[in-house]
Amino acid sequence: MADENHHIIVGNVALYFGLALSTFICWPLPLLHGRKPYILASLTLAMPLQFPQALILSQRRSPTQYGYIAGLLIARGFTGLVLGFANVNFIATLLDLFGASLQSKHPHQEFTVASDVRRHGGGMGMWLGIWSWCWIGSLAGGFQIGAGIIDSLTPDWGFYITIIILASSLLVNVMMPETRRSAYRRSVTEVYDRDENYITRRVARGEIKLHISTEGPKYWFEEVWAGLKLSIMMLCQPGFLVLSLYLGWIYTQIVLVIVLLGALLSRDYKWHSQMVGLGVMSIAIGALLAVPLTKAGIFSRERKNAFRTDSMTFQKQVTWSSHLVRRCIFTLVLPLMGIAYTVSSAGPPKPYMVPIVFAGAVGFLSILAIAECHGLIMETFDTCDLQPGVNTRHRLQSMAVQDRRRRTNYSSFPRVSAGIFVSQALAFVGAAVATEVGGIMTRHIGAQASTGVTAGILFFLTVLLTLVLVRFKKVQVIPNHTFGTRRDTAAWQEFKELEKEGRGKEWKVVVIGNPSGKMRRMSVLELGALSRWTEIRKLNFLLKADERARKRDDWHQGASW
Repeated sequence: MADENHHIIVGNVALYFGLALSTFICWPLPLLHGRKPYILASLTLAMPLQFPQALILSQRRSPTQYGYIAGLLIARGFTGLVLGFANVNFIATLLDLFGASLQSKHPHQEFTVASDVRRHGGGMGMWLGIWSWCWIGSLAGGFQIGAGIIDSLTPDWGFYITIIILASSLLVNVMMPETRRSAYRRSVTEVYDRDENYITRRVARGEIKLHISTEGPKYWFEEVWAGLKLSIMMLCQPGFLVLSLYLGWIYTQIVLVIVLLGALLSRDYKWHSQMVGLGVMSIAIGALLAVPLTKAGIFSRERKNAFRTDSMTFQKQVTWSSHLVRRCIFTLVLPLMGIAYTVSSAGPPKPYMVPIVFAGAVGFLSILAIAECHGLIMETFDTCDLQPGVNTRHRLQSMAVQDRRRRTNYSSFPRVSAGIFVSQALAFVGAAVATEVGGIMTRHIGAQASTGVTAGILFFLTVLLTLVLVRFKKVQVIPNHTFGTRRDTAAWQEFKELEKEGRGKEWKVVVIGNPSGKMRRMSVLELGALSRWTEIRKLNFLLKADERARKRDDWHQGASW
């Protein structure tokens, strides 16, 4: 198709924007109706959308035939919109199988508790590394397949092969069982409130609205609206906002490196398309080599020896298994590799293997950074062990009245899921902008300068991420009277005040693990309004009156938004 004004590239922009829209808005729907209907419907609808694209590209078209260009762009946009409904189930299915917990054999900063519900899943493992490769490594694999197709076949064959791949995936999903069958789907649940002596009836479908309110959704759009509110509330936390932008920009950088490396090998080194695809495959190969390092036992999240208390997990010596060392390597070296690729992509007479190797290094470090950032989301926002009715060891007396009567049949890790899909939506938006702006920048300032700008932005986000991860503030997480109180002390007076409020006799302190102290150093990310440590401080009445009111107002404003 003759494209003198570079309009066809907008098709991929529409694809990414469609993915971002359906991912950001519709991720709660599978919790309402099950995952399998959305996966099957998405793959089924995506197949017929490939036919008009293949037919348009089956013969040469004049640049003045704008109807064909419009048809191609519309089909691409709807393809992205439809595939987003399948995308919201991919990592969510893995969370159903393995959980969203970092509870390894010797977890970081916590003492192992056998009854902890966060240990019921598979925990951290190779599955996160494999998914991270599928998230970015598959882009280079698709580029290689497309380059091989156009070398010997007409471009329309790419869409026919896509139909075959979609049909194969559809067949596999038809045969496989669903990982999430809601026990309460299409049923009415009655809940008796002992404090106010009445029975409430509700349709216990979905989970996101149940997480931010005391009532389940009656209609599907209520669950979608609750998901939007929870996503906005997650973005209102400065620490998570930086983390999600960092995750999204890694995906954007991979898209740009693939496009610019392909252009470099094709234009400057005069390679054929199949050889260009093989050169770009270095990104996928480098990312694949990093997958084993994401497992808990390798380079590792597990500690060498078990510790007696939580504070002993803060090792004074720096070891290769230290979180600090891993995060410094993954975050700081990645933008440096981007800068190294920028310097090496000047073209001949420099050897072509130099930019290819550095592109592979970018893929290698990107996998490690993505896996670590998702681990941070799970570690910070997994509150499944703090909700009423989930853990029998957790005392309901610690809860407010409205929380005690809340149905907790959810197991989808609402805050973790919201955080992951928000970062994915930002990644797709970044990829769309990079696809459009990357070509314009390449034509005006060159491919090398474009890559340098991308690496510079990543370095700036890396500095911000490092700042929000630094534990700079000591915060009390356990009340003063927990480990016993002496008479005529400030802690004794505080305990008496609690008795006056009616919480002294029945209320119990929430203590996680086996801490040796009442204070904990926290970062900006952990001080967020929706983090698990903020929830623990709320349950222990440790937020100051003005701070507690502000956080409560932020939560309710978000819930009623």
